[in-house]
Amino acid sequence: MNKLVLSLAICFLASVLAAPLEEHSNRFLPPLDHEEVHDEFGQFALRYVTAEGTVVSERGRLVPAPDGADYVMVYEGEVSYIGDDGKRYVTKYTAGLDGYHAEGDHLPVAPEVPEVPEPAPAS
Repeated sequence: MNKLVLSLAICFLASVLAAPLEEHSNRFLPPLDHEEVHDEFGQFALRYVTAEGTVVSERGRLVPAPDGADYVMVYEGEVSYIGDDGKRYVTKYTAGLDGYHAEGDHLPVAPEVPEVPEPAPAS
């Protein structure tokens, strides 16, 4: 009985290992349109479009830091692509002093947090 169970387990394992692996395409598609501009301070603007309809645009600009002694690069951009369902998905984002923020109709939105009343002072 143990030999039969062991034989079946080995056959099952062999069939799982022999199954063809799903191939993923990592093909490179050069952009159809590409624009990029930089200045001497590192600020930039870029935009490119791929053959599959993906459009990426981003801008980085320097803004004064809160302490006023330095500058911080802030980013804003947009990425759009055509999903497997044929719909165009657009994500707009900003990244800077207040963190990273993305928005798009396809992205989940956090529920509103109800205000918590202040506790009554202890008497």
